[in-house]
This record gives sequence, C-alpha cells and structure tokens, in this order.
Amino acid sequence: MKASLTAIICLGSLAALTACGDQEPAVPATPAVEDKCPKVGMDAMTGRWIKVNGKAADKNFRFEFVQNGNAAELWYTGGGFTKRRLSGERREDDWKFTEVLDAAAEARFQSGDRSKVRLFVNPYKKQCSLRVTEVELVSEKGKEREKPKGTFVEYLEFPEGQDMSFRACDGPLWLGDAAKDGALAQKQVNENGSPDPGHSLGPAIPVGLWTDAAADGDAACTFDMDLFFDDRPARAADKSVRPPVPAGEVKDGKRSWLVPDWYAPYSGNHHFQIFRNKTCAGKRELIDVRCLEAVLD
Repeated sequence: MKASLTAIICLGSLAALTACGDQEPAVPATPAVEDKCPKVGMDAMTGRWIKVNGKAADKNFRFEFVQNGNAAELWYTGGGFTKRRLSGERREDDWKFTEVLDAAAEARFQSGDRSKVRLFVNPYKKQCSLRVTEVELVSEKGKEREKPKGTFVEYLEFPEGQDMSFRACDGPLWLGDAAKDGALAQKQVNENGSPDPGHSLGPAIPVGLWTDAAADGDAACTFDMDLFFDDRPARAADKSVRPPVPAGEVKDGKRSWLVPDWYAPYSGNHHFQIFRNKTCAGKRELIDVRCLEAVLD
C-alpha cells in the first residue's frame, strides 16, 4: 500500500520534478549571455558610424553601412565633402569594401591616372566599435596593388539627433544662370566636362538642374527636394519656404529642380546637395542625390 501511494505522489509531482526512485533532478538551463554590443558584428553593422580618436569624434570621416544579406554597400565620407560609394565583399572575419567608379573614372583607374579607396571593416566587440583600415588601390600594368595608408582607426555609432548627409552623389548640380537654363548647363559640360564650380557668394544663389520628367516618375506623383549645405540641412533664403522644397514645373518634357535663393554667404569651398524625392500614392521615396562642390568668392 505504501509503495503504490509513493507512485501516485510521484506522478502528481511532475511539475516540481521531485526526485522519486531513480529519477534525476532537472538541470537548470544556462542563462543567456547578454550581448552588450548588439550592433557590432558581421551581420549587425548596418547604420551610421563616425571616426573617433580617444573621446573626440571627427565628423569629416564617417560612413553609412547598408546591408542586404551577403551584399553590402558603404557610403563613405573620407575627409572633406567627397562621398564615395563602395561595394562590399564579406570575408571570414571582416568586410572588404572597394570604391565603385563610373565608366569614365574606371577607365582612368585602369590606365593608372587615378586610384580607388578600399576599406577593411572588422567588428571589435571588446570596444563596441568597428576597426577600419584604409588602403589606396592602384592599377599598374593591368594588375591591382594595395598601398597601405596607416594602421586601423576606430569608428563608433553615429550619435542620434545629429542630421548630416551620408549618401553618395548620383549626379551634378549647377549654380547661377546654368541652374535656370538647361542649355547653358549642357554647354558648361560640353566645354569643361562638368559644371562650373565657381560663383560669387551671397544670400540668394540659384542652385539646381533639369531632368527628364518621364524618367522621374508618373506625372500623378508629387516631387520635392531636401537641401543640404556643407552636409547639414539647409534652407532657402526665403525662410517662409520650409523644407521639403517643391520641384518646379515641367516644360517641354523637362522638370526644373531649382532653388532660386540658396543662402550661402560664405567664401571658400562649399558643398551643395539636393535630394530629389517623389511621392506616389502616399509613399515618398528618394529618386537620387545631386551634388556640387563649389568655390564661392
């Protein structure tokens, strides 16, 4: 009678895992180790990063890591205003990113007239950082060679609430009369190979371009611009026009993207950017980014 009572007690105590007879007590599960750097890893580096030296951040060196599975792209600002698009290759312990050039620039690279930027990006959990090594890639007699530019530098997550531009440029902008006249803009390209970067400084500089309206998107969509000056959000001199700035009208199949009074009363080298957007059926998306590094005097 006692033996059968014991069996009943054991069957009724499974939730408590009471040791009965030859049963072994349950082994408690090992608690999961907290990942203190969840955004640092081979599959967890998407987002914006900035170079640091000790406790000081250098906004002139920053990038945005855009990942899609085993494919990745880097939008890299490596000093000054120049932004480069780099294509990534995943390796065992790091990512290798190599600058992507247009056809004309690639031909110059192959002939040895210019170089490319290459970055090696390695996640470093110990410091919750990315270790980035930059080399210069050159082409010599048809073969590529890496030229070291120093040891690695550390990048940390870009601080929230700081709005700066990261995306590499897709095409040019024009200043002055060429921003308002598509024929004059094309003339500058025909004669010089690129827009004229020189202009007098002032509180109302015309900045813009003309595009093929059909290529921009359906005519039923609405079109607007986000403005950046020296990589920071900008506004027209007329402060009543708040961003985003509407695109202009379509004439002869061409759409004007003109800011007639961009406020830029500062001498020296400066960077103009227009992010062209369209909104179709309530969904806003980026068309492309147009840029010009200008010299104002």
